[in-house]
Amino acid sequence: MRTGKRLLAMLLSAALLLASGCTVTTEDQGGSQEAQPPEASASEPAGEESEEPQEGVTTINYWSHNGEQFIEANKQIIAKFEEQNPDIKIKYDIFPFNELQEKMKASYAAGAESDCQQIFGTWAVQYTKNGMFSEVPFLTMDQVKESYFEPTYAGYTYEDKLYGLPREFSIENGGVLYYPEELKAAGYDEFPKTYDELIDAAKKCTQYDSGGNITHVGFDMFGPDNVPYTFISFLLQYGGNYWTEDGHVNFTSPESIKGMQSLVDLVLTHKVTDTKHISESDDLSEYFFKGNASMCIIGPWTIATGVNQFGLDNFDYGLMPSIANDSYAFASPTGWGEVVSARSKNLEATWKFIEFATNEENSLLFNDVTYTVPAQKAVANSPEFLEKKPMLAPSIKVLPEGIPIGPFPNAPFFKKTVYDHFVRICNGEETVEQACENIENEINRDIDDSKLS
Repeated sequence: MRTGKRLLAMLLSAALLLASGCTVTTEDQGGSQEAQPPEASASEPAGEESEEPQEGVTTINYWSHNGEQFIEANKQIIAKFEEQNPDIKIKYDIFPFNELQEKMKASYAAGAESDCQQIFGTWAVQYTKNGMFSEVPFLTMDQVKESYFEPTYAGYTYEDKLYGLPREFSIENGGVLYYPEELKAAGYDEFPKTYDELIDAAKKCTQYDSGGNITHVGFDMFGPDNVPYTFISFLLQYGGNYWTEDGHVNFTSPESIKGMQSLVDLVLTHKVTDTKHISESDDLSEYFFKGNASMCIIGPWTIATGVNQFGLDNFDYGLMPSIANDSYAFASPTGWGEVVSARSKNLEATWKFIEFATNEENSLLFNDVTYTVPAQKAVANSPEFLEKKPMLAPSIKVLPEGIPIGPFPNAPFFKKTVYDHFVRICNGEETVEQACENIENEINRDIDDSKLS
């Protein structure tokens, strides 16, 4: 999932409401979405608090991005916590998403970071390797494995220790946005149950002009996140694997080639989508919500976009049929979660807040308000949550088959490499076999380069 696009989907207005019972501020700091945290000494003290301390009250500084629904969920949880813990105050600072990562980099380098932060899991590895985050003190790894889906905590784990608590399951697979009326017109009263039915429905929904160019997409997956994640899910469902024992990738296996071929077939054989209708910077879900496609494979976080941003109630979210072996296997990066600075002067109080914020009751609240898929198994399997968010049922069904995406040193590079070579295949510049070999070689070089640096 493209984290920036996810947050834009959540920004439904520019106004930030003031929190009740907690201090909320916003800041502008220049930054880069791909900024990497520095190597710094964990023994340096964290920065001074920005407010005068109140006698008998511990102030915890908490940072997050400015996704509106995330802010609302955080505010509700903070208010509950402060009501139950009058001796602890949360100072809540909010930063634009593209600037939060750079803010963390600069602050950790200067020893001026907040006590705790809400971050995306793929950011965590360099901090944990350098001792920047405090280990979760109230859960053993066995308890974590029992309570959370593995992809949600993998990014916060280092040397079999946990350094963050996940809030969501970051999933781009398993579900398809669709317009029921368009599928009914194609002869499908229900969402297709098999992959063959999906292709048949997509062909019947696709429209062309007199020159054979697509004017209405039947089944869309042409996006910089959708292509790589769908490719990975296909090769896994065919029974393949893409990590080797020495930490490199294998994308030239028969299953990988078959998975890429199936993806390319959507463009060149079935002709239910193309590589012309949307640019790399465009958002696939918005193309769908503007009525330009009948179906679109994408993560369930986009449902809120259709309801809130576009005001639609005529679409649904269906279970993506298995392409092989009755498997719904997919790979996922670690998503949003909570981390605590190892240099916090208020570790006990900070972890008390994080433990409260991530308990089952407040996790359900968070996932409900933010329209995110739960990281906790108990919340995902809760009838109460499914009653609140029935359209997430397809995603929740496939969660047990998800695996961690793996230790790509540069996840954006992995995604762009797969996407670029997919486009070259569709443009006739490479064969499937050549593209898979090039993807493997380029990503393995990146892995080796990261070890040297």
